[in-house]
Amino acid sequence: MELSMKVLVKVASLLFLLGFTATVVDARFDPSSFITQFLPNAEANNYYVKSTTKACCNSCPCTKSIPPQCRCSDIGETCHSACKTCICTRSIPPQCHCSDITNFCYEPCNSSETEAH
Repeated sequence: MELSMKVLVKVASLLFLLGFTATVVDARFDPSSFITQFLPNAEANNYYVKSTTKACCNSCPCTKSIPPQCRCSDIGETCHSACKTCICTRSIPPQCHCSDITNFCYEPCNSSETEAH
């Protein structure tokens, strides 16, 4: 009976940790999340950050190909919300850029959003 109770506690703990991890992943690794503040990835040179700001871009060079290949070259503390691959330095504050390649450019950011972007 005591052995089955230990197994039950271990399974419950595993499910709790799995649910907690799923919640953090769903939160898109927000830099203000407490889990990213206490458990930084020391082995990686870069870390990934998602922002909840409106998708916009002030500097968006495109190729002349059809369809065009565009990439937002803005650098800020976070990337825009539509960015799928946001790469940031480990400096304080981080310098992030979106490495997604799209066939369009997002609308330019307002001056008030430029600092958050």
